[in-house]
Amino acid sequence: MMAVIPPPREYTILLTHLHRPSSSLPLSTHQSLISHFLAQTLTPTPLTATVISSPLFRPFSHAKLVTLVTAFRHAVHLRLKAIENEETTLFTRGIRPRMTEWVHGIVKGFKGGQAVIRFVCAGGILFGSEDLKSKLGADPGTGSVRAKTEDELIIALTEILDLYGAPKDSTWEKEFQPETERGELGALSLALLFAAQFLPHVFSERIKVLPLFTLSSHLMTTIESTFSSGTFLATLPSSCSTTPSGQLSLTTPAGPKQPSFPYDGPGPWSRSAPLSTALRAVIDSPLFSAVASVASISAKILSLLTECSPLDGWNTLEAVATRLEQIASNVESHWAQSALARIENEDDIESESHQVAENIWIVLKTLLFTTIMLSQSIVSTVTYSHPASSPVASLDPKNKKFAHLPTHSSLSLSTLRTLSRLSFVITKFGGVTSTSSDGFAELKRVFYSALDVLSADVEASERFVKALNPLVATSSSSGEYLTDPLTRSRQAFNLACVEQLVPLLSLNTIEHTVFPLCLPHLNDVSHRETYESAHSVILAIFAHQGSTMTAEIHRTGVPEPTFVEKIVPFYARCLLENSADGKLTTAQLRLAYSALTSSASGNSLAMGQFCLLSLLSTLAGASAPRDAQRRHRLRLVLVSTLSALPLIVLPEALNAMSSAIRDSNANERGELAREVFKEIMENVGDQEKEYCLRWWEERCNALAESSEVEDGKASLARL
Repeated sequence: MMAVIPPPREYTILLTHLHRPSSSLPLSTHQSLISHFLAQTLTPTPLTATVISSPLFRPFSHAKLVTLVTAFRHAVHLRLKAIENEETTLFTRGIRPRMTEWVHGIVKGFKGGQAVIRFVCAGGILFGSEDLKSKLGADPGTGSVRAKTEDELIIALTEILDLYGAPKDSTWEKEFQPETERGELGALSLALLFAAQFLPHVFSERIKVLPLFTLSSHLMTTIESTFSSGTFLATLPSSCSTTPSGQLSLTTPAGPKQPSFPYDGPGPWSRSAPLSTALRAVIDSPLFSAVASVASISAKILSLLTECSPLDGWNTLEAVATRLEQIASNVESHWAQSALARIENEDDIESESHQVAENIWIVLKTLLFTTIMLSQSIVSTVTYSHPASSPVASLDPKNKKFAHLPTHSSLSLSTLRTLSRLSFVITKFGGVTSTSSDGFAELKRVFYSALDVLSADVEASERFVKALNPLVATSSSSGEYLTDPLTRSRQAFNLACVEQLVPLLSLNTIEHTVFPLCLPHLNDVSHRETYESAHSVILAIFAHQGSTMTAEIHRTGVPEPTFVEKIVPFYARCLLENSADGKLTTAQLRLAYSALTSSASGNSLAMGQFCLLSLLSTLAGASAPRDAQRRHRLRLVLVSTLSALPLIVLPEALNAMSSAIRDSNANERGELAREVFKEIMENVGDQEKEYCLRWWEERCNALAESSEVEDGKASLARL
């Protein structure tokens, strides 16, 4: 008779503690012991069943569930190492079959266990398999280590959604038979945090088995809970005060804390809590640290749901877009009511409040990243898919009635409205039009993609632009436009939208909505983003609407100047005024004046000549020594107009160019000569180029003694 080998003492101690509702050993010790003994046994089913049913991990807590995930993840590593260290013979099975058998033994121990515990344990095995996929393989087929684990994980998550997804019928049950430890998240929220980590590693075809509509809704609710539906700044207006030195303080108590009643959730969102406490509760929450992964898996679920069930998918896209817009609306509302919204310099905030201000921006930026991630999924999905049936109405199979479906344009508009409400955060990244390396690439991708989708609907584009009023100040005494940072950031965002939609807009909208929207910002350099966006919109009008407006005049036969002709003198004067230092850069000024001259020349020869004469007049007036930089900048602008002028006006421009080069100093003369030659060779039209080349050949020797001119002459000779 074989002697029975008693189990190690540590194993007995582990079992003893697993059968108790509490333990004197730390969780890290339990994690190490579970990993070790799971890996050392050929039949892990009994120990797995003991762990799964252990009262030690009930009620749930984030730390306990992390312990289980880590224990099973490490067990996979240890088991593979133990198999690799075993002596092998000719008849020894391979590593993968033995690992598969061991995993099957663990999964057998899950039978009858609580769904959340099974879910996190299966997730731990999945993580371990992912870590070692180069050795274990990533075969999604039936029977593999990966497949068995993923199947169990999907089954457990489905049970969790059924068990905790519906509202609790009994508050009594919630209070006196708690599923989670006091102060912890609910069981569903905890499970979703882990689902956000597990599901990205699960085969997409298995994810489609889940109730995706329900899962998406709960994930969005989790995101709303992370930011308290956008009310985390509710105490900000009442927390702002001014110190005797005139600085802003954010540490003013928001009022006495109200008592928490037995059946009220202890959540951190009470309006009576001080701002710093509320922000710290947000940042320290497990939801906040996991919100990126929650948003990422939510984006993936949206795409899969739309693919599997277009009707549910499009309705879910609309629901998510609407909920994101509401969060952004609440945040903007509370921000706008606070004194912090009018602060532009960090030095205007007292030092004791810097940490609070920093925490505010941490949460705001995290909210923006989350919004971008979900919005990107929405825009990408609608770009490559269509509603289940007509975009006007669809038969709802549940309610047996006609339900209106969202459209491509309605979803893109909702996305743009959400981004507009968060424009005061977007400004911190340089805005949506920033070309610097510090710009937010994903933000720009969502922004321009949403505009592309919207531009397919001309009527919706018109309505969107007409709703963008100039936002005049309420003060009747000044009548000036609002200049606070929040308004300026919103205006810059709106102008960036309008610039892309100009080709679709009617003449009436251009004249009565778009132009008044730009007008207050064309000379206001105090807010660079708005200033540059306003000029970009005006140039877009000239680029895309000039020929259309001229054609309409020809059809009607009305001998009135076109809208372009009406604003050419104004905008020419505006650009020349903005040629001073600190306003438009030389490159911006050259591009803008060339575009203006080209558009004006295309509509009217007189208008093109007017642009040239205005430039020459301003150049003649900049003769003082203090105007040296501006004078050189204007001469470079003159170079750029050469390609925009018709042949009949070119002689006057070239004669002026000769004088400009002759009157410049040595350094400037070389640059001007080089730029003239470049403009002639690269930008001047074929018909005008012949004349310009003859002029260049005749004037080349007389222009200036510079290496650049000689290089240009040599290049011309080679041609």
